[in-house]
Amino acid sequence: MKLKLSIEPRPSSTWGITLANLLPKKEWDEIRFDCYREADYQCEICENVNDKLHCHEVWGFDDRKKIQKLLTIICLCILCHDVKHFGRSSQVYNQKYLGKLTTHWCKVNNKTRADFQKHLAEIRMISRKRANKFYIVKVGGRILA
Repeated sequence: MKLKLSIEPRPSSTWGITLANLLPKKEWDEIRFDCYREADYQCEICENVNDKLHCHEVWGFDDRKKIQKLLTIICLCILCHDVKHFGRSSQVYNQKYLGKLTTHWCKVNNKTRADFQKHLAEIRMISRKRANKFYIVKVGGRILA
């Protein structure tokens, strides 16, 4: 299923390994403010103009070699960002907000709630395959963890 907005599963071994957590605050702020500026202060997925923007790391995975590599960073509104991290969102937000995220996913992708449930099931299968496996995290040519 081709999607504009998708959930992105990460292995539990790399949760918390982010540029925001690894870089000094001043450097991370420069990177994320550049990201917002380059996106003209709008979400790069749904194009919402929102004063609450997030800089999202897009990761690529080699599940055979157990490598997670940073591909790029993009500017997202809070709704798109919380959909991207739906696994985390499911742990910290109430059902009403999760319903709002589901509605947002459906609107952005022009899909149904049944399509969302199918996508979520596919993502959960990927998450189970990556569970309890240690991944090497790379940014550029550098290994971070």
